[in-house]
Amino acid sequence: MPLIYRAANMVEAQLVVDELQSGGMEAHITGSYLSGAIGELPPSDVIGVWLLQERHTDRAREIIEDFEASRKLPAADWQCAQCSEPVGREFGACWNCGTSKPFV
Repeated sequence: MPLIYRAANMVEAQLVVDELQSGGMEAHITGSYLSGAIGELPPSDVIGVWLLQERHTDRAREIIEDFEASRKLPAADWQCAQCSEPVGREFGACWNCGTSKPFV
């Protein structure tokens, strides 16, 4: 069971776990109980994402690289496909009708 990612916080760790799970891999987060020590300890030394099956390591690293690259791209405003309402880039769902933002 290899350590595949060191996260800056619990949200980032959960996002990585979600990406890995969507790729068909099982992973879990360790160090959540130590999050109170952040400030005294560097976050990357506290919160880790562990891959449950070592045979997926190479594919998991590719998924994580894609995830990190996508976070660096500036998001664009989008238009709701359901009601045609313009929606700001920071929203994951249409404020008017609740339709989820499409993945591009």
